[in-house]
Amino acid sequence: MGTNDTKIREIEEELKKTQYNKATEHHIGMLKAKLSRLQMEAEASRKGGGTGFSIAKSGDATVALVGFPNVGKSSLLNALTDAESEVGNFAFTTLKAIPGTMEYNGAQIQIIDLPGIIENAAAGAGRGREVISMARNADLVMIVTDQNASGLEKIIGELYRAGIVLNRQKKGISIKRTVSGGIRIHRPKDVHVDQRMITSVLKEFKIVNADVYLRENITDSDLIEHLRQNTVYLPAIVAVNKSDLPHAPDEQLNIPVGFQYLRVSASSGIGMEELKAMIFSGLRLIKIYLREKSGEVDVERPLIMPMGCVVRDVVRRINRAFLPTFRYAIVSGPSRRFHEIRVGLDYELNDSDTVTIISKS
Repeated sequence: MGTNDTKIREIEEELKKTQYNKATEHHIGMLKAKLSRLQMEAEASRKGGGTGFSIAKSGDATVALVGFPNVGKSSLLNALTDAESEVGNFAFTTLKAIPGTMEYNGAQIQIIDLPGIIENAAAGAGRGREVISMARNADLVMIVTDQNASGLEKIIGELYRAGIVLNRQKKGISIKRTVSGGIRIHRPKDVHVDQRMITSVLKEFKIVNADVYLRENITDSDLIEHLRQNTVYLPAIVAVNKSDLPHAPDEQLNIPVGFQYLRVSASSGIGMEELKAMIFSGLRLIKIYLREKSGEVDVERPLIMPMGCVVRDVVRRINRAFLPTFRYAIVSGPSRRFHEIRVGLDYELNDSDTVTIISKS
């Protein structure tokens, strides 16, 4: 085992043993910063090897199925989509990434069945880095567990160690290195800062001179995630599979706060329609209807767009070449106070809006 790997294990053990309180919070923050830096260095020093998984993204969004071996990911893929992933009652049936397409609410959603991850997957065990790299490119992670939701915290931890943060938003942090002046923090009056924590974490990452801009309150974890640079923030849901087998009562399930979960059974079909709805909701997709030149609204083929999209995004989806000739758009919809409004490219759209694009020519 390499020197970095040994240090990583030692710090992880110390973190497990150290109880969090006011007296230890700074020490824990420093351990977390040191751990993240060592993990970055270890990852950079590892040589590539083996054949990675390569599947082109398709459809309106992509969902990655992640979980330990033998929890029924392949069965779920088959139940949700048109795929035919091999199913077996033993570990590591799936040795490659297998895609399928789920049609729901007008959307074409790509679902990818990934090989089961094992402990220390983030460090490369069991081709873990290749599996996790596929998950990084998804729009939603669906963690699949057995009927007792065992191992859920370990899976979330493996993804976190690989730079995937689930069900949290990226914080408003910007850091600009300088040649002198120490650490200077710039913030609104209502943002509280822990100067000692920020300075200590930055020092661990070998930053001693910098302007730090904060738009909101942050924790040591938020700052460390920003400094890691490889961090991605993804929504996630949990499918507790094999619910037709004996299982623990719901109140005994160790489901983290902020994670929606659903008991399902791929083999018997229990909860499949509810799971499809949860996937669609977790992806935060909306439908946009287009009014054609004839005045007819194409209700059969809505555009499936991410929540928060603007008119510019719709124009780009139709044809980027329309942007230079864009004049304005006419928007109407069930959530609109007025029947129709005239808007520009940066206007945010709502679910079930109807959009008419007016060009200069």
